[in-house]
Amino acid sequence: MKILYAGTGYKPAYRLGGPIVSISAAAEALVRKGHEITVVATTSNNDVELDVPVGAPVDVEGVQVWYFNRTEPLQKILPFVSYFARSIGFMYAPAMRQALDRLVPAVDVVHTQGPFLYPTYATAHAAFRHHRPLVYSQRGAFSVESLQFRSLKKTTYLNAIEKPIMRRAGTLIALTEAERESYGRIGVDRPIAVVPNGTVIPPECPEAASTVHARFGIGPEKPLVLFLGRLHPSKGADKLVEAFERVMIDVPDAVLMIAGPDEWGLGREWRQRAGDNANSRILFPGMVDGHDKAAILARANLFCLPSQSEGFSNAVLEALANATAVMLSPACNFPEVEAAGAGVIVANDVERMATTLRTLLLDPQRLQSMGAAGRRMVLERYTWDAITDRLLDVYERVRAVRA
Repeated sequence: MKILYAGTGYKPAYRLGGPIVSISAAAEALVRKGHEITVVATTSNNDVELDVPVGAPVDVEGVQVWYFNRTEPLQKILPFVSYFARSIGFMYAPAMRQALDRLVPAVDVVHTQGPFLYPTYATAHAAFRHHRPLVYSQRGAFSVESLQFRSLKKTTYLNAIEKPIMRRAGTLIALTEAERESYGRIGVDRPIAVVPNGTVIPPECPEAASTVHARFGIGPEKPLVLFLGRLHPSKGADKLVEAFERVMIDVPDAVLMIAGPDEWGLGREWRQRAGDNANSRILFPGMVDGHDKAAILARANLFCLPSQSEGFSNAVLEALANATAVMLSPACNFPEVEAAGAGVIVANDVERMATTLRTLLLDPQRLQSMGAAGRRMVLERYTWDAITDRLLDVYERVRAVRA
């Protein structure tokens, strides 16, 4: 089957967050199964641009990727707030439309990967022009919390642009049951398939403790609590810092690491709030990737994501796959971790988080047992081989209806 994906960016644009990881992993898994995947994306990598060929196919792990330069009109008008302009940008890539009119007629299915952006708008309408079935993913964008952020802009665009696209889509993809409900809440009635993200089961990493010790100064005997993700107001890392400070006396060796790109400039504020603790017990290493990221995930004793709004976190799956226990907020939409004994769900509340942190960090055997349960759960349900089989079933059904 020939499938076209469209999104904001593509690997190695990891500063854009989890969707880049999950979209590229799905595409590569489909290629390994013998399918042809084409991707259209901008050169965006959050606050920088990728240094890649534009307007021509680039082979990225077997996936044919077309990158296009974006043009942000607001950034031109207000260059002194360049990041603000980028962060609300439409990702307008004018050369993309003409390329889509060449690419879309040659594929069987089109799958857009997130709303409120030009690549989705242009690709969806190319699918309509060339009579190709459309599969539509929202990736957490229609949760109540997400729609409240810049609500006027989103509501206007949703009603004028996104809903007409969704109502012509063959199938809507939801990562979770909460996402399925959010489609109904905004008044869109189309077939919906719940297909979560998957992850790669990592190999054993026996050198993880020594790598983390050498790289970050965290001794192998110290309990390590990890937040890994964008430092964004909706992710709740500020509350995790406060909760951790409340348990430091009770667990004197524990260390908290807040790792991820600081797109809002929040790291400095949190460092100042943490004071002297930030130098030894609360670490802000910035974005980590590659070998460092793999070592941290394997070394951590507890992964925490107290998000206020989440689609389906890749970082949570990566932690589980590394046999790391998890503490998540209800907004992470992953109640399965409690059912599997792999983690706990705790309200995004400092006092409740502190109480749970204290209990878990003082019970290392429980953390180890939870981590083992999480790895088993991922092996059973969330490998990319299993997830892409579910995606292919969706693609086959929309293609059959269109035929």
